[in-house]
Amino acid sequence: MTWSLANSRNDESSKVRWELVPYMRGRALDIGCGAYKVFPHFIGIDNGHHWGMQGVDVNAEASDLSLFASQSCDLVYSSHLLEHVPYDDVPKVLDEWFRVTKQNGYVILYLPDSAEYPKCGSEFANRDHKFDVTYENIVEALEKTKYSWDIEDFQVRHDTDEYSLFFVVKKL
Repeated sequence: MTWSLANSRNDESSKVRWELVPYMRGRALDIGCGAYKVFPHFIGIDNGHHWGMQGVDVNAEASDLSLFASQSCDLVYSSHLLEHVPYDDVPKVLDEWFRVTKQNGYVILYLPDSAEYPKCGSEFANRDHKFDVTYENIVEALEKTKYSWDIEDFQVRHDTDEYSLFFVVKKL
């Protein structure tokens, strides 16, 4: 389904919440959680830029998780955040997320699909978006990280009120 004001609820995580269950174990981060963490037991990380600090456990930038030790998390999840990072910086941000993820843990990304979402600079586009997300440019960014990984699941989510791509990336 193509993006519209009617199907954008500012709680995109609710659309994929149950897809995360097979990967949930141990410590989990929700980076860029906004006011609504995907699950209450996830550690919500946000800088408060869009929604303030309601629902946030840790005030931090997505690019700096220095509060967390290397390999201290089983799952890092982020919904509709990475597109707010300049594309050239995305591999560095992913490196930081992989750093805190344990071996055989997961980095799960839910991102607006440029095939369904208004392109940067067009009418109705989010002015904070820095690049248009495609499968190819996310894989390219992953390939520029210093970690080994495998895409365990990928879904184009265009049913009902969705206009996004869903990546489950396992850290090897």
